[in-house]
Amino acid sequence: MSFSENLKQIRKEHHLSQEELAELLDVSRQAVSKWETGEALPEVTKLKALAETFGVSVDFLLDETK
Repeated sequence: MSFSENLKQIRKEHHLSQEELAELLDVSRQAVSKWETGEALPEVTKLKALAETFGVSVDFLLDETK
């Protein structure tokens, strides 16, 4: 799966809305939406924060072989 698919799946597994995740990361809900639709990728610092939030590695989020 792509980063966008991985992010959407793990966010839903943690029962978070896009808005709730955006608040945790101090970004807009629109930014999270763009990440999940593949329109944009997060900055490295936000990518690391995503991994920490979900207790996974950055590699896990970026893994396209799943």
